[in-house]
Amino acid sequence: MELIWNEIAAPRLILLDKPQVLLEGTLPLPAGKAIRELIDCTAEAELDSCRTEAGKLSIDGRLSARLIAAGSEGEVFAFVSESPFSHTLSNAAIEPGMAAEVLPTISVLTVRSTPDGQLMLSAALDLDCAVVSAAPIKALARVSGAPDMEIRTGDAQLISRKIIGTNLIHLSDELSCDGADEVISSDLRLSVRDSVFENGGVTVSGVAVFSALCRSAGGELSQLTRSLPFRESVETDGTAEEVYAFASVKNCAVRALGTEFSLVAAEADIELRVCGLSRTEALLPLDAFSPTISFNCIKQKVCFLSVPGGAEQQHTVRENMTVPDGMPDIFTPLYVSARPVATSAVISEGELKVDGLLPTRFVYRSAGGSIMSFTEDLPFSASLTAPSGAMLPRLRLSCICSVTGGSGRTAQINCQLTVSCEFWSELQTELVVGLAEQNAAQDENCAERLSGLIIHTAAQGETLFDIAKRFRVPTKEVRELNPELSEALDAGQKILLIV
Repeated sequence: MELIWNEIAAPRLILLDKPQVLLEGTLPLPAGKAIRELIDCTAEAELDSCRTEAGKLSIDGRLSARLIAAGSEGEVFAFVSESPFSHTLSNAAIEPGMAAEVLPTISVLTVRSTPDGQLMLSAALDLDCAVVSAAPIKALARVSGAPDMEIRTGDAQLISRKIIGTNLIHLSDELSCDGADEVISSDLRLSVRDSVFENGGVTVSGVAVFSALCRSAGGELSQLTRSLPFRESVETDGTAEEVYAFASVKNCAVRALGTEFSLVAAEADIELRVCGLSRTEALLPLDAFSPTISFNCIKQKVCFLSVPGGAEQQHTVRENMTVPDGMPDIFTPLYVSARPVATSAVISEGELKVDGLLPTRFVYRSAGGSIMSFTEDLPFSASLTAPSGAMLPRLRLSCICSVTGGSGRTAQINCQLTVSCEFWSELQTELVVGLAEQNAAQDENCAERLSGLIIHTAAQGETLFDIAKRFRVPTKEVRELNPELSEALDAGQKILLIV
């Protein structure tokens, strides 16, 4: 008896976990600077490395905080301060060389200034971690020399994803901004709107939204928000049945060209990544038996990974913010920023619904000339179409806000929220990866061997194959004796057997 093997080349999900990392401590200040008041703080979690080693996943990164503060003389300035983090996940199935994908998000962020001028950080990072193996798995295909061997198989529809093209593009433009003499801080968010096959490649279109805090020659602050569309072609290697794309910021700079010009120059380097999907069918050996040969099936639990697609969509959130009691009225709105936090993400009936909060910081000038700021959590709800078979949403959220009006106790803001998601699905099963000899003493069926005419009552979830294996008779004979029965049985159904 010789075992014939088949290699199933499909990605397998080895680890899926979402640990939380807590950061506590001080944030470094710029040399020679002292802070009288912290005006605003936004932050991003950036990964430096994700390493798969024997039995573990090691993650290193940093929280990069962008802060706006008032100095000891009342001057407003901005700076970036970083706090490193690291985390290790243990799992015996992880091997060196496996692919790791980690999506870090900031769920809690608090930065406060102390009386002695220090900045104290308190943050919680959620690390959406996945480890995937691309190594083929060897499974039983057939057995030579055993003509009555029966193997139960199942068909699996699997979708694999790979990066089929990248392109680094440069955006630049001069944006109008009345009275801008200096740019204190700036930010850029991207949204991909469409990815289509065109001219032998893939054309990616989307929009880049710049936001900047500007200062006039007279010291007045204002916020600039401008959108730049882009449409670029990406060369691809290989073919794909379906494509989608993501964009990421590599560099961004916004600078004022002088008050007399009322312009700022915006430049950015953006990386476009095109993902291609390919569908395959795999025949999976789930069980096996022989009416004449005693053996045990050696099975291995496997979780196959499919990526049925990706989507990105922009949503507009318009809200009013109310000045807290005890603070002066709004005289001039200056600046607003927000950080999206998803509280739930549910896929149902072909739709992904994301609910969450926008911790939003509003900065204004009072009638007395003082710069004031406060934070309010604004709710949001967004949805986008999910592809068939999607089970696990891998989310990225970003937003840029602008002030549309404000006076007295109320400010009106507009947030452009981008929901970016890659959809995953998993197929958990047990594959037959080997056979082990079995003697009569080990064979429970032989120990209770029945003969003659038998009427068996099906248990919940039992199939004709299960019954044939239990009584060690060919499935063909079971079907011939019970032609009215389907493969899957209902509990309590009677099956006629001749053993």
